[in-house]
Amino acid sequence: MIECIYNNDTDQMVILKCIGENQFYREKVVMPKELYWFEAPLNSRLEIWQMSTQGQMLHIRADVSDYALNKKSADESPITSLWAC
Repeated sequence: MIECIYNNDTDQMVILKCIGENQFYREKVVMPKELYWFEAPLNSRLEIWQMSTQGQMLHIRADVSDYALNKKSADESPITSLWAC
């Protein structure tokens, strides 16, 4: 698991969805200007959805490592990471 942070710098609430291996799933409503800290498996995918008049609309799709607090630990392989111990 790696520590990540997402800053909703928009004026709208967004829905953060994190999908990973072994049925890992996290979903969180992040309010405008809110900073959200979370942990996720290294190879997870992050999706940011915004609300529109037609419903939810995918705004960002990225690797969770793009939001890692410590980029060095996100670049390490799981075998050498301290989290793997």
